[in-house]
Amino acid sequence: MAKALDESKLRSRHRNAYIALYIVGGLTLLLGLTAELGRVEVLLQLFGSGWVVAVEGLILIALGYFTMRGSLLALGIAIGIYGIDAILTVVAGAFQGVWIRALVLFFLIQGFIALRERKRRQRASPASPSPPTTASDALPNPERPTTS
Repeated sequence: MAKALDESKLRSRHRNAYIALYIVGGLTLLLGLTAELGRVEVLLQLFGSGWVVAVEGLILIALGYFTMRGSLLALGIAIGIYGIDAILTVVAGAFQGVWIRALVLFFLIQGFIALRERKRRQRASPASPSPPTTASDALPNPERPTTS
């Protein structure tokens, strides 16, 4: 049985997920732009096109933004994209970045679980507490005297 986590731990895991997306997306964008604009042949041979890598970085940054705003869909898409990227990397035989990818996927999955739990708790609790009543609210309104 899973132990219940307090709200600060859930917020921390959610924050770790979108920060991981910002870092990976920013570095990917920077690497793609460096490859294309700097005409770095080694990177161009590795990537094929730096523009594709830069667009992937932009997508990850955008998903990080929407994850920060509380979107489970964006975080799920990010997990899917990054998971497919990790699988394709292993299939291609490049094992150098597998541990980093596994660590990032761990943060993303933990963030997904935490965000889902936070949303579940928000739905379970009342949306907004009723405003406190004052003494004048509790008394019936006296009828106004009519002037004729």
